[in-house]
Amino acid sequence: AMAGLDVEECLQLLGETVTSAELADASKPLRCRLIGHLGRLPMTASDAPAKLELDLGRESVYFKGKYLKFSRNMPQSPWILDGERKGDGSVEEAICVPAQRLYKASECKFHAEGREDIDVRMLGSGRTFVVEAKNPKVATVSPSELAKLINEEAKGLVEVLDIHPCSSSAMSSLQAEAEEHKKIYVAVCWSEKALKESDLEQLRSLKDLEILQKTPIRVLHRRAPAVRPRTLHWAEAKLINPHYLTVRLCTQAGMYIKEFVHGDLGRTRPSLKELLGSSGATEILQLDVEGVGSDKMAEQAGQT
Repeated sequence: AMAGLDVEECLQLLGETVTSAELADASKPLRCRLIGHLGRLPMTASDAPAKLELDLGRESVYFKGKYLKFSRNMPQSPWILDGERKGDGSVEEAICVPAQRLYKASECKFHAEGREDIDVRMLGSGRTFVVEAKNPKVATVSPSELAKLINEEAKGLVEVLDIHPCSSSAMSSLQAEAEEHKKIYVAVCWSEKALKESDLEQLRSLKDLEILQKTPIRVLHRRAPAVRPRTLHWAEAKLINPHYLTVRLCTQAGMYIKEFVHGDLGRTRPSLKELLGSSGATEILQLDVEGVGSDKMAEQAGQT
């Protein structure tokens, strides 16, 4: 009956009262009281042989790198909705399945610096990730061998770069880095309004513009309603024809780019639609992440 219980719970089961002073004084006095009780319990002989079970394991090993994603139909992590898998596998599986096999690990855990939508490519220098290989039977794996195996099995949908061993602390730093880094996006957009070069002037002149975004309608089912200020650091735009254009943006991490383009029924302001002076619809057709990184990276990208 006491299986799985701690010392305090065992004593309470035996009718003992445990004081707060005893709890504050670690567990030694409590263990003595419990042993005294167990010594007075009636013992019955058994013909069954004694059984000793050992569960052997070793500490996790970690590796870090960057990934590129070239598919517009691949989520970062497995996406299963109502029992049905969405997309062509996932970035996580493309990296973790071969890694788990090479390390002969019981499990691999994937952590990344932010994420992109299933239909968004991750280009440029890639997105940083860390993988934890749990209970590995092989503790040391060649980074080049690991990268080669992952890239071969991903068949052009995912590519990993700069694979190297790291410590467990690398995982905790990912979130902090994700919040600090700037993001560069390239989008192909459509405007109901026929555009001229003069319509792009305001957009091109922007610098560190504050964008107020209410929680997007598409994620309201899983995120609390809020207004999030985000910074648009700079923007570039090029007309393909009067109704189509490419837009290159450098933004603060956490900005919803799709909603910035079409306005999300007025929930994101100002939007690209407003900045173009359009009263009609403005839609995003394709989106790529071109860079994730520091101020220096964003500044250099803006000069290209």
